[in-house]
Amino acid sequence: MPVAADLSPRLARCAALLCLVTAALADDGRGLKRGGDPNQVSISGLSSGAAMAVQYAVAHSASVTAVGAVAGPQWGCAGGSVSRAINDCMCGRAALTPTINTARQLAARGAIDKLTLGRPQSLRRAWVFQSPADETVSSRSGEADATFLTAFIGTAPEVDRGNAVDGSDRAGHGIIAPGGSDTCAFDGTETSYVRHCGAEDNAGKMFHTLFGEGSAYNPSDRAGDVPEAELWSFDQKRFIEQAKARGVSVADDYYNPFWFWWPASSARRQNFDMAEKGYIYVPPSCRAVGSACRVHVALHGCKQDARVFASKAGYNNWAERYKVIVVYPAIVPGDPVAGTVCRSPAVDPSLDAAWAEPNPNGCWDWWGYLDTSSQQGRYLTKEAPQMQVLRAIITAVTTSQTN
Repeated sequence: MPVAADLSPRLARCAALLCLVTAALADDGRGLKRGGDPNQVSISGLSSGAAMAVQYAVAHSASVTAVGAVAGPQWGCAGGSVSRAINDCMCGRAALTPTINTARQLAARGAIDKLTLGRPQSLRRAWVFQSPADETVSSRSGEADATFLTAFIGTAPEVDRGNAVDGSDRAGHGIIAPGGSDTCAFDGTETSYVRHCGAEDNAGKMFHTLFGEGSAYNPSDRAGDVPEAELWSFDQKRFIEQAKARGVSVADDYYNPFWFWWPASSARRQNFDMAEKGYIYVPPSCRAVGSACRVHVALHGCKQDARVFASKAGYNNWAERYKVIVVYPAIVPGDPVAGTVCRSPAVDPSLDAAWAEPNPNGCWDWWGYLDTSSQQGRYLTKEAPQMQVLRAIITAVTTSQTN
């Protein structure tokens, strides 16, 4: 009896703790149906995610209000060529030509949202971060992206080049967050591409530019680190299947040795290189029915684990401040190519003629690796496979919670 009496409180405490843990790990069961404000949709990303973010914002400029790009290349720079994407857009080995006319031509023929008097109907704000020391995407390309956004939107984006106080002006390739695990400067040991440069906070400064509405940026508005259990997964595969059901075709991504090295598609390619699940963070004030919060889509970069990006890149710590739901779609990780691409010899243009279009680093499609030879340039339009999936995800998040 004394033993049972002694165990009883302990069992009660354990049961209570188990309930708390279970509650923390479980989402609220609503999936993506969040009733987000369809008139307050924005998008951003890192590296290839930045390229895709700008591509999406340009293609859907009548419904996207703001865009952010961290260490991303110039819009439309690759022109469907992987050698140009690497040699020029990333490594700055040749001068870049303006691409604004391409965007205007696509708008004129309806491949992307039409422009009104030469300007987007909704897209008004942009923010760009580009470290001068980035060896993966040259500052030349980042600056060209800012120039493109100025011409397309009609107002210049806020451009952040880091600062000498915390060393972010010498940061290596990646997104900078106070909780970053990689060193600020490039040292060859990068694993997460979420870098720590003192108090520098890319997500915080981005959100302030996109949503701050004239207020002063205040680093103390950043909430404490959001527990990873508050990051919920969602079924991304169903949106992929919906696009596939519409008959979307894609380029092959490997050679089958059993058929004399004939090009073939992996299961990964058949799913547009996209993962079966993505992630979402819904701040507490946005969980009630009728909250109608902003919606922001954040896209990870090449060689990044989507969940690590979603939990560590810093977006979640600002979501409550700006009343914004943050959605993290995902690409399937590849088998990354070792080394730093811009320290390697230039890519031979003959690679552009290959029938198979691999994506070993798990990048978003910013150079047209999903496009067959008869679909050149589709990757920049609303018909691009990954664009279609992103659009479906946004539609789901902005669907009324009572429907």
